[in-house]
Amino acid sequence: MHYCLRPILPFFILTLLFLSYSKNISFFMGSSIAASLPLLENDPSPSRPFELTLRSALEIALRSYPGIGAAQQGILASKAGIGVAQSQYYPTLMGSTTYTRETGNFGPQPGFPFTIPESPVSFDFYQAQLTLSETLFSFGRRRSQVSQNRHLYEAAKSQHRRTLQDTVLNVEKAFFLVLKDQNLVSVDDLTIEDYRLQEEVARIRYKDGVSTSYDVLNARVNLSNARLARVTDKNQERIDRLTLDRSMGVVSHASYRVRSPSHISSPELNPERAVSLALSKRPDLKTLTEQALAQKQVVKFNQAQFFPTIQTVGAYSLDSEFFPLVYNWSVGTTLTIPIFNGFQFVHQTQQARAQMHQILFQREDLRQQTIVEVRSDILNIKTYREKVKADKEIVDQAQKNLYLAENQFRVGTGTSVAVTQAERDLASARANLVRDRADLSIAVAQLRHDQGLNLDPVSHQLPQELP
Repeated sequence: MHYCLRPILPFFILTLLFLSYSKNISFFMGSSIAASLPLLENDPSPSRPFELTLRSALEIALRSYPGIGAAQQGILASKAGIGVAQSQYYPTLMGSTTYTRETGNFGPQPGFPFTIPESPVSFDFYQAQLTLSETLFSFGRRRSQVSQNRHLYEAAKSQHRRTLQDTVLNVEKAFFLVLKDQNLVSVDDLTIEDYRLQEEVARIRYKDGVSTSYDVLNARVNLSNARLARVTDKNQERIDRLTLDRSMGVVSHASYRVRSPSHISSPELNPERAVSLALSKRPDLKTLTEQALAQKQVVKFNQAQFFPTIQTVGAYSLDSEFFPLVYNWSVGTTLTIPIFNGFQFVHQTQQARAQMHQILFQREDLRQQTIVEVRSDILNIKTYREKVKADKEIVDQAQKNLYLAENQFRVGTGTSVAVTQAERDLASARANLVRDRADLSIAVAQLRHDQGLNLDPVSHQLPQELP
């Protein structure tokens, strides 16, 4: 019995380990989703969806979005590049050992007309060697490479900040779009309730003989259209919710609702001041500046290749066909002078200089684009503020108009067509108010992003005034 169970025992142990590993993985994945979308503390009911605030969504994105991790690895890679460039200042020490079994036959050589009889006898040969080399002077090549990698490191840090700010903007846009969709669904619910009451009034009036069947059919058609509009808006909400999940870097099937921010900070709308802040804070401008400086060091490196290089090499070796081994050592200095290589260094220098100028032109183009973006954002914010103000007045007027049309219809002095038109006007006014509020919030987020102010450039923390 003991011998029969022995072949099964390893398989049984591996099965237990696999089940334990799978359980841990499932628990870890479940904990990650639960940590990304926390439940409401004041709601013990599991049927009620999560309530997601803007700050929570941004914190999830800054913690989970994979693009941020990629940018962080880019910083580490650039930092390692500095070490690679600095390693050229240190000597290189290499060791090698060799054992061979070989014959010692000697073939005829120029100047040695005689021959030695060949022999099938072979011998052991042992060899060990240490080689130390050091570049003494390279006319600034090493210094240029170290400076180049330092500028690339600073560019990578600026690119990381840009990725953070882009992530914040994408989350804010998606968040306000979902909030807009939720509010549009709420508007649809109000419209459906209004049309339902209109249908009920038309049906009662038709039974009383004071209305025609057209009024009932018209009310039912309006109710069906309102329900269809709600289906469309609800589907758009689901689609925008997927976009929000993607911008946060999570894939979750949990149900949640976004909470409307209690307030949105009002940015400064002075164009000159706003443009000045943008030109001093934008990380993408800093990235191109550092890339141009790095490319300038490439130009210097290629220019230094026209000059000679001085290198010293020392070697210590032990070799013999038997022990003890015989030692030898050597020390030498090499001066390498480039004479002609098909104008390779000339073309490399021209190429590096052209690439540097290309980056400078790209930076100037981005600078002009920044000015246009900031000024456009300010104009959009002012426009949406005026539209929201006008939308509120239109909604108030549409509500009063609907109230009058319904009362006139109830007493028989109005028509169902007038009520339907008033309902449509109110629904349209409410929807326009919802859309313009969302556009205003997105325009504010866009301005802060274009100025480089939607995230602290040093601590990478969210603004304190963010709801």
